[in-house]
Amino acid sequence: MTMKKKTTAAFTLIELLVVIAIIAVLASIALPVFSSVQTKGAQTKALSNGKQIALALRLYAADNNGTYPSYLVDADGTPTTNPPTAVSSSNDALCQLFPNYIKSEAIFWLSKSKWCSTGSPDEAQDSTLTVPSGETLKSGENEWAYVVGLNESSNPAVPLLADGFITGGETSHRYSKDQTVQGGVWKGVNAIVIRADSSGTVEKVNADLTIHGPNGSSGGTPGDIFTTANASNGWLGTANTVVNPK
Repeated sequence: MTMKKKTTAAFTLIELLVVIAIIAVLASIALPVFSSVQTKGAQTKALSNGKQIALALRLYAADNNGTYPSYLVDADGTPTTNPPTAVSSSNDALCQLFPNYIKSEAIFWLSKSKWCSTGSPDEAQDSTLTVPSGETLKSGENEWAYVVGLNESSNPAVPLLADGFITGGETSHRYSKDQTVQGGVWKGVNAIVIRADSSGTVEKVNADLTIHGPNGSSGGTPGDIFTTANASNGWLGTANTVVNPK
């Protein structure tokens, strides 16, 4: 009587290497897609937050003679008008939305932005608002750059809020491809822009690292949307400069 030889199925070395190679190829395809999905999700959330801030700005304007917060405030929290002293950072303006129009600092914070601290906002607020503020929307709690001097009668298409620009880039309106620096939140590929009518979009960043689009130019040629050179055509003027976050 002969005995059957017991055999065990197993991968050969070649088969194992082929399986590993296939997994590596699939991973190389899937990881960039996953990263892109994460970025799109973060941008969608940030865009929604920006629109909420813009709505709060409009509510503020309705209670303050149609003017968005752009100036320092008196001791009682009333915006100064005689003479107005413009804020030096977007935090100084946007903190004036608390507590009547916005309750939480979280919608100003973006984890990917180097304008923001690594931890979430502490939600601490001054009992009486002063500008610059002590606790309300302090340094590291805000990602948004802000255009000062706008009001409810401003051209609804002009920009109101945008991702913070590079450090010192308020006049050049430039972003960075380096995500590890301020102004590089979307790697110089995209930027979120909220308009004066509270609409918002994720915009493509131009080759010169600024955002191009209709900007009131006399010839209709698209260009830097934050330019202040086309006030005579109903666009931003010299009183509508951009201030970065703290």
